[in-house]
Amino acid sequence: AFVRQTRDPYFIEMALQTNVTGTPAICDAVDEVMYPLAGLRAGHGRSRNKIMPRIKTDTAADQAPPATWQQTITDRIRAGKLVPILSNRVSDDLVLGGHDALVEAYAVYSRYPLEQKKDLAQMAQFKSITDERITDALALKDDYVNFIKNRLFDLAATAGVGKATQDEVENQFDQLNFSQFCHQLGYPNFAQDQTNPFLLLAAFDLPIYITTGYHDFIEMALQQAGKTPRTEICRWHQDLAEIPSVLDGNYQPSKAEPLVYHLHGFDQYPDSLVLTEDDYLKFLVATSQDIGRSTDPVHRRIRQAMSDSSLMLLGYSLRNWDLRSLFWGLIAPRTRPLTSAIAIQLESNEVEKLYLQKYLDSFDFKVYWGDVQPYMQELYQSLQG
Repeated sequence: AFVRQTRDPYFIEMALQTNVTGTPAICDAVDEVMYPLAGLRAGHGRSRNKIMPRIKTDTAADQAPPATWQQTITDRIRAGKLVPILSNRVSDDLVLGGHDALVEAYAVYSRYPLEQKKDLAQMAQFKSITDERITDALALKDDYVNFIKNRLFDLAATAGVGKATQDEVENQFDQLNFSQFCHQLGYPNFAQDQTNPFLLLAAFDLPIYITTGYHDFIEMALQQAGKTPRTEICRWHQDLAEIPSVLDGNYQPSKAEPLVYHLHGFDQYPDSLVLTEDDYLKFLVATSQDIGRSTDPVHRRIRQAMSDSSLMLLGYSLRNWDLRSLFWGLIAPRTRPLTSAIAIQLESNEVEKLYLQKYLDSFDFKVYWGDVQPYMQELYQSLQG
């Protein structure tokens, strides 16, 4: 009975060694557990009148080509077992005239003196120290939101947004958060481009979307797709603990009511934005030191989804803080890493490209070398096939 219950090979072997001639009960138990198909167990001294069944092979399956990682990602989307994670870059490219142009403009705005002008977190850190008008962390974040509002307003005026709309929005300038500001000016305009990455993602019918972007563009795309999204934020510092959570009740993320989780903050709550280098370090410490505890700032449902699903990272650069904090705070600690994908813009240096590929392979990440939009179109077309 013990052998049958444990089915442990160690105990089974001990039973065989101490019962060479064998008692019928032990021999029956061992044969049942380890040799259910065998007609004779050598060493027992008893023959069995069992017939070894014929094992048929599936010729079609044997001849089928091995699955690619691209097919694995497509299959996981169909099964609802994939979590997409979008960077701020995707939002900036959609609304703010391009991420690189935005960073260049912020370098001018913050009077950043160094030649390397590609790291927004570094520039924000510099401004927080050198600008005497910035009195605390919240003032810096309010100032950044004000900067991107002004940038969008200028872009909208250049694009031909009507004077009446401009006047109405300008009158509400300080009262609107950035997402509301976008809506009033007619951004993002999904009707102009049905191949927009947000619209394609919304068509994937997934229960959870994660973003390090600050704005509600994913929610807008999901609403356009006929869904009812819920918004949640990561409470990476104590001052955010009192913000009500949609996950505290009976709500369960689903394809019809998906959850959009803003990992690096949401513009409705400026204090939640992860903006400076110090913010990213604090975020990384907060999200990595209390994993699995009641004090973990990342909700357990998000941790669980990231462990039992494949991930698809869109729009990240391996050099920037947003990916580093995401990677070591949430991705590396996964208990069961599954095949995942990351879309990275093409690297001109082949040595660097090879290094990045090998580095990401160690975390079960497969790389699509190219822009987000064509990758999303390829995925969408494969799902339709």
